[in-house]
Amino acid sequence: MAMDNASEGVPLEFPAFPFKPYPIQLHFMTAVYNALQKGGVAVVESPTGTGKTLSLICSVLQWLQDHHHGKINSEVDHILSNKLKSLHENEASPDEPDWMLNFNDKNEEEKRKKRTAKKQQSKPANGPKRVVNTLFGKVDETEKELLKKQTETVSVADSINSSDDELIFLLADYDSDDSCMKGATKRNQNRVSTSSSEEDFDAEKEDEAMVKVFFCSRTHSQLSQFIGELKRTVFAESMQVVSLGSRKTLCINEDVLKLGNATRINERCLEMQKSKSSHKVAVSADRRLRKSKITRCPMMRKQSSQQQFKQELLDSVPLDIEDLVRLGKKLTTCPYYGSRQVIPVADIVVLPYQSLLHLATRDSLGVKLKNCIVIFDEAHNLVDTITDTYSCRVSAVQVTLQLSGYLERFKNRLTAGNRRYIQTLLVLINAFIRRIDCIHEDKKLSLQEILNPVVEEETPKLLGYASNGRYPRDAEIMTINDFLFSLQIDNINLFKLRRYIRESNIVNKVSSYGEKQSFQVSVPLESMSSTLKSNAAQGGSTSASFHALADFVLALTNQDADGRVLITPSCYAGVSNELLEGNIKFVMLNAAKHFSEVVDQARAVVLAGGTLQPIGELRERLFPDVPEEHVHIFSCGHIVPPESILPLIIPRGPTGKAFDFTFQSRSLPVMVEELGRLLVNVSLVVPEGIVVFLPSFEYENLVHNLWMSTGILDSISRKKHIFREPRDASSVEMILQEYKNAIMLSTCNQNSDKSGAVLFCIVGAKMSEGINFSDGMGRCVIMVGLPYPSPSDPELLERMRYIDNLARKEISISQENSNCSIDSGISALKRCGQRGKEYYENLCMKAVNQSIGRAIRHIQDYAAILLVDARYDPGSLDIRTLASGPTSKLAGWIRNHLIPVRGGFGEVHKQLRQFFKYNKERAINQSLRGAV
Repeated sequence: MAMDNASEGVPLEFPAFPFKPYPIQLHFMTAVYNALQKGGVAVVESPTGTGKTLSLICSVLQWLQDHHHGKINSEVDHILSNKLKSLHENEASPDEPDWMLNFNDKNEEEKRKKRTAKKQQSKPANGPKRVVNTLFGKVDETEKELLKKQTETVSVADSINSSDDELIFLLADYDSDDSCMKGATKRNQNRVSTSSSEEDFDAEKEDEAMVKVFFCSRTHSQLSQFIGELKRTVFAESMQVVSLGSRKTLCINEDVLKLGNATRINERCLEMQKSKSSHKVAVSADRRLRKSKITRCPMMRKQSSQQQFKQELLDSVPLDIEDLVRLGKKLTTCPYYGSRQVIPVADIVVLPYQSLLHLATRDSLGVKLKNCIVIFDEAHNLVDTITDTYSCRVSAVQVTLQLSGYLERFKNRLTAGNRRYIQTLLVLINAFIRRIDCIHEDKKLSLQEILNPVVEEETPKLLGYASNGRYPRDAEIMTINDFLFSLQIDNINLFKLRRYIRESNIVNKVSSYGEKQSFQVSVPLESMSSTLKSNAAQGGSTSASFHALADFVLALTNQDADGRVLITPSCYAGVSNELLEGNIKFVMLNAAKHFSEVVDQARAVVLAGGTLQPIGELRERLFPDVPEEHVHIFSCGHIVPPESILPLIIPRGPTGKAFDFTFQSRSLPVMVEELGRLLVNVSLVVPEGIVVFLPSFEYENLVHNLWMSTGILDSISRKKHIFREPRDASSVEMILQEYKNAIMLSTCNQNSDKSGAVLFCIVGAKMSEGINFSDGMGRCVIMVGLPYPSPSDPELLERMRYIDNLARKEISISQENSNCSIDSGISALKRCGQRGKEYYENLCMKAVNQSIGRAIRHIQDYAAILLVDARYDPGSLDIRTLASGPTSKLAGWIRNHLIPVRGGFGEVHKQLRQFFKYNKERAINQSLRGAV
């Protein structure tokens, strides 16, 4: 394992860096450059605020530039060597032409052939060809073949008695497992269709050997920050850059955006791309088809606009998502498809995690990773992102309504193969429903039981299961094989069913038909189960449910050790007799299985972050099979001097009460009031902005209400303006701006009674990641408690057991019942092995590190960090702190300067007052020196 805390060799020069780099930055860039040269996987840590993104850009793109230059020289040298050898062997031939002229002529001839091929390819040959992207693959069709096949399937009587526009929902022939798709639909490896897909495909082949850089991060805001940093370097002018986003973020069709839901937007977009051929089919029979609700997207009608979009994108400085949307609106053309056209010729592709990690999405975008560089920024989220991407949940209810209605409508038109597979799907769905629809009238739960607070999540990001407040007392978790055996469907071949779903386009066909019919199907209400009746009465749901079913069927073909199946049965709420619908969820555990697809194809993969510890766990869960010599690790400290940070452990409040923010104690009035007294005292001495992180929105609301009733909130507001993080992520920017403005006004107005503002944030929510609380916005960060996830979450417990067994390479599920009371959760936690417990603590401390890392963003910044809980004190270890003290998992630049406050609260006040007095004077002196 190379480059442990230091780079190998002498630091290189990086002229693209916009100013003189600090030694830490120079060593970071050298380490990344050397890792790319060697290939493999690099894990690089650089604390937030040390210029990590800019250092990544300058090192990676410097390597890319050097590589391109070296490759060109290598190719020219190879040609020169071969030509000289040929000249020597044919020395007697006086007719031998000049080799360089011949080489140039050859290149020009190849270019002419390619241009001619493109022109011929763009002409319609046997009807315009379209490549329709489905959830699992691509279907290559020609409209004439489609029309021919569909017309052969439909009888004359059916054509007279039904609307012709329903032809577009009819599945093509699927007669046997050997012949698979006959005629119209065949599996194809072509890229997703756009108005210029053939040209793009040709360009992709032309540039297949071109080494690219794929830069990935979790959110669009983080990707926009990358583009902003890139513009500060010379590479913004010399390299082609394209940003990719989802349809929801890039769509400029207002009618489609009104759908709101990302899945519905995707479906409508695909349908609108296919609607042009639908019109042609209908016009040949009856012009009434023009009444169809789905028309071709107006943003895709002009080929010339798409070409102009591509050209302007190539000619401009790097554009982020917002820039692409503005350009698309200006040219009245789709930025989603327009940006994808640039991928083959781009040097740098900027895209979200999911777009690269999800195989089907990666293929549909035409992203080829072979011999390329892949960078994952903020890589502490990587394992969770992969497992979440390949996990899926299905209720099966609405799927039954859609699929039954589709079969009823088209049963006389479908071929025998299609009917057989649809009936098989219905058998499988009914088996699912039997597992989740196990309601007993004599077993009703009260609302208090169902909404029992013991499942309240500590960190919303980590615990999606408990976020709905559902009491999962009867939840059951099983291996894949045990689940399939319990369904009693041994006669169903899931691999053939998966193949049918991939190749038949049934997901899009049935979903589109269900959307058109508003999910009103001819299924007798009395024949439905209780869960079906409830949902039928509510008018159904969107087509996302069918996609979820397809994902779930594919998930069940994973190896038994790769995941688990979590079954949450339906139940009644006793007071209102309300039915809470059950569901079945596949929980992916093996992230390495999918990450290996990236590692095996790419030349090098770089995992970058502020805190990636413990790196051993990261390696074990993502790339355990990569040889030691191909793993490169680099870690550095912070650029700020020690006097710029003041990390304090505060185990006791102003009145001497010990801070105990465990789940059982944190809501006690005495504990909440003691926290309030602490904040009142801190507000008196800390200037400008204070950021307080609390474990959940529910707890923040409880604290706010109690402080309001006791007058503590009034005491804080006399000194600081008060702001709260909104649940709605779209309002975050507005609150941040108001918070910033309040601090600036208080600072500028010397006569103001208020000295800044307090912002209450939630661990794991929007403001705890990707937000910069630099300078006055974050002079003090207060972390309240330890945000451990709920021990009663069955998914979490299963992941812990999985990690415990990784070393033994034989993953076996515990036979314990996964009850979800707090006592049973703690008992299960204690029974987990050492590595499982460490993982549990790592989840908590990663969230802590991310939150407190929002402050101190540059070398002249300074802030105090207060860790408020007795459990942070190394002298107070108990069973709740598990294998080791939580402070051992803090980032090194904080841990190395940590001060436990063992005396009274007066010591806290003294430390804070001296710290801010010193840094204020230092800032004034620096300002005076700068003026001179």
